[in-house]
Amino acid sequence: MLPELSKLISLQELDLEIKGLVQCQHELPQTMRELEAQLAEMQARAAEKLQELEETKKQHRQLQQEMDMLDEGITRSRQRLMEIKDNIEYKAMLKEIAFKEDRKDQKETEILEISEQEDALTAELASLQEEINVRQANLEKLQAEVAAELAEQEAKINELQSQRQQIQKNIPAPLLKRYDFIREKRQGIAVAEVRQGVCQACHMNLPPQKFIELQMDQELMTCPHCQRIIYFVPLEENGGANPAEAA
Repeated sequence: MLPELSKLISLQELDLEIKGLVQCQHELPQTMRELEAQLAEMQARAAEKLQELEETKKQHRQLQQEMDMLDEGITRSRQRLMEIKDNIEYKAMLKEIAFKEDRKDQKETEILEISEQEDALTAELASLQEEINVRQANLEKLQAEVAAELAEQEAKINELQSQRQQIQKNIPAPLLKRYDFIREKRQGIAVAEVRQGVCQACHMNLPPQKFIELQMDQELMTCPHCQRIIYFVPLEENGGANPAEAA
């Protein structure tokens, strides 16, 4: 195999590994952002429930005050009843007491209902807060793991970039420029193996004469269909996976 071609293959292997690591760096924070959004939504629901609970407690206090006032009114009315001598006024006072006691019963029923709402909201809020705490802990753990993984990937990328610089020093500038141009236009794949006359990148057949010339390994050649730089490895030498297969 031509020395320049061998270097291009090595360069592409590094570039594909770098590309994979960079893509992973983008995906990891995205996963974390999705979890953060879910947590924020849950916290917003908890805030709404808390506000609803506060409103319910306010209604409870107001109802209790109204019932206390009715209690006081009933007590005063009964005290006054003891002082009334007139029969008509006595009957009127009895009606007033009965009315207040009926109102008191209504308030007690309303207080019982609002208390049940209050208890249900308190339980729901407690359950929601417990889930928030769990998710918050999981998110913080994930954030630490992502930060560590990103740092590890960044170190690996720097190492691969250093290796890339060493390899590209030994590649002629025009050929390197050509390689980078094809790689940019062809989804990161600039060099492709040809097997049984088929380009493994675009999966198109080479013309028979071109395939024969490729096997002679005398010059750099390109696929007539996808324009990638192509190479051929004899079957006895082709024991590994092809890094240049692409859609």
